[in-house]
Amino acid sequence: MVLHVKDVTKVFSGRGKSKKIANDNVTFTIDEGEIFGLLGQNGAGKTTLVNQILGLLTPDRGDIHLLGESVIQSPTRARSICSVQPQSQVPLGFLTPKQAVTLIGKMRAGKNYNPKRLEMLFEALDMGEWANTEGEKLSGGAKRLTAFCMAVIAPGKLVILDEPTNDVDPVRRRYLWQVIRDLTNDGTSVILVTHNVVEAEKAVDRVAIINRGQFIAQGTPSEIKSSVSDQMRMELSLAKELVDIEIPNWALSSHQNGSRFVFSMDPSKVPSTIEWAKDQMDRGLIIDYSLSPTTIEDAYIELTSKRVVAS
Repeated sequence: MVLHVKDVTKVFSGRGKSKKIANDNVTFTIDEGEIFGLLGQNGAGKTTLVNQILGLLTPDRGDIHLLGESVIQSPTRARSICSVQPQSQVPLGFLTPKQAVTLIGKMRAGKNYNPKRLEMLFEALDMGEWANTEGEKLSGGAKRLTAFCMAVIAPGKLVILDEPTNDVDPVRRRYLWQVIRDLTNDGTSVILVTHNVVEAEKAVDRVAIINRGQFIAQGTPSEIKSSVSDQMRMELSLAKELVDIEIPNWALSSHQNGSRFVFSMDPSKVPSTIEWAKDQMDRGLIIDYSLSPTTIEDAYIELTSKRVVAS
C-alpha cells in the first residue's frame, strides 16, 4: 500500500464564529501502480486533501500514512516521495520547456538524472515543435504539458496531477493519458484530481466522488455506476444552446452544458426515446443524438444533486 488516509477531518475558521468543514472524516487507500481519481466540483475539498497528503496542512483529526510512515510526523519526507502538478500554471519565465524539465529532473534525480527520459516524454506528447521556445511565448496547453513533464521527469512513488489536461488539445490529451498509464506500469501510483468526469472514467482504476468535504461514493467506475441505477442515457447536440426543447415525460434526470443536453431513462423506454429523438431532428431542434449505458458522469450528477437537495 502506497497511501492510507484514515478519518481525516480539516476545518477552517471563517468570519466570526463560523467554520467551514473542508474534509469530513475522509478514508481511502491507494495501492502501488494504481490511478485513483478524486472527482469533485470547485470547493469540494480536493485541494485541501491533497495539501494534507503533501504535509502542507495538518489534519485536525485522523492521520495519513505514506509508504508506512505518518505524514504528520514527517511532512518533509512526504514531499520528497510525491511529485505534483498543481492546478495553476507554472510560471516558466524565459525558460524553455526543455530547460525547465531538465532543471527539475536534475534537482530530483541528482546524478541519476537520465536526459533520455526527457526525450521520451517530449516525443510521446509531441512537444518537439516548441521544446526550445521561451515560456512567455507558449500557449496555455504547451505550458500545461510542460508542467506535467516537470512532475513526471523523475517521479516519486506517488504522482499527484491536478487537472492535468486543462487547455491541452484533444490529440495530445490522448497522448497524455497513455504516458500516465505508462507511469503505473513502473509501479508509480497516481492521484488524478479533476472535475472532468468524462475523461476520468476512461483513465482511472478507482474513483472517489467528494462533495462538501465528504466522500459520497468510492470504488471502480463500474461500481460507482451500478450503485446509482441501471439506466440508459440519451445525449443530444442541440441546434442552438437556447433551443426550447421539450424533454419527454419519461426522462428520469437531465442536465445541459451549452449545446450538449443529456437525460436518462429506464431501458424499457429506449424505443420510444429513439422515435422522440428522430422527431426532434426532423423539426431541426437537434443536430444528432447518441444512446448509451449510464456513465460515471451521470452517476456523479445524480449523487451530488441528491446531496444538494438533501441539505
